[in-house]
Amino acid sequence: MDVAIVTYADLPQLDANESPLLPALAALGLDARPVVWDDPKMDWRVPKVAVIRSTWDYHLRREAFVAWTTKVGRLTRLYNPPDVLRWNTHKTYLRDFEAKGIPFTPTVWVPRGGSVDLGALMRERGWETVVLKPVVSAGALKTYRFARAQLDAAQACLQSLAALEEVMVQPYLTAFETEGERAYLFFDGAFSHAVRRPPGLKDTPRGIQQPQLFEPLAEELRLAEDVLAAVGQPLLYARVDVATDNEGRSRLQELEATEPSLFLNLDPAAPARLAQAIARKL
Repeated sequence: MDVAIVTYADLPQLDANESPLLPALAALGLDARPVVWDDPKMDWRVPKVAVIRSTWDYHLRREAFVAWTTKVGRLTRLYNPPDVLRWNTHKTYLRDFEAKGIPFTPTVWVPRGGSVDLGALMRERGWETVVLKPVVSAGALKTYRFARAQLDAAQACLQSLAALEEVMVQPYLTAFETEGERAYLFFDGAFSHAVRRPPGLKDTPRGIQQPQLFEPLAEELRLAEDVLAAVGQPLLYARVDVATDNEGRSRLQELEATEPSLFLNLDPAAPARLAQAIARKL
């Protein structure tokens, strides 16, 4: 096996967004197969390269996943590298970007076991609606939106989340409802394609129903490139998610460098670009 495409038990044959990668690698003469990350029968010394794609249960047991990346990183070439995966699976990585001047959605960090008066915070910041999310999360799991009129419920939710782990409190960005979120995709540091996608919160009004390709915005593409430069090391794949804040400015939402959907099914040339980037790692 040349390339192990790493997935999880619920998607043993990959997601439809990711499956075009297999024939693209085969076209380069590479033996690539999907492998479940925690399959106890897998010998990770076999593949020359392992590429994480759809390990979409990592957030449910992050410590086990991070330990796995460390082990596998010693047995084969793992992408993205284990140190990046450890860093990127805990949303406090966003503080590093903020410290480097990357414009990021304003965030109040509530430590585990801590609290903050949400009513006072919203009055002080002028936030009409807040979003609460834990620092280890994916797919909007345990992510909640509350308006001022729901302060009691919001405060109770914050206490419940913070009892278990650190929590992020952010303003709700109303532009999500019309513009959605913009994802800038990079393979081996080079821009590949851009996708506009609906917001992750299911109860949010959606002007966009399905992910769709769009022409990158020059200002946002520069922001995405600045984000990658700030990482300080090359990444095989990365998705930089950007949204418009309530003052009309583009801001970083997330750097997805662990298991993001790369929307390979939307751009016919994207699977080949990623396959070539992988082939360069062999």
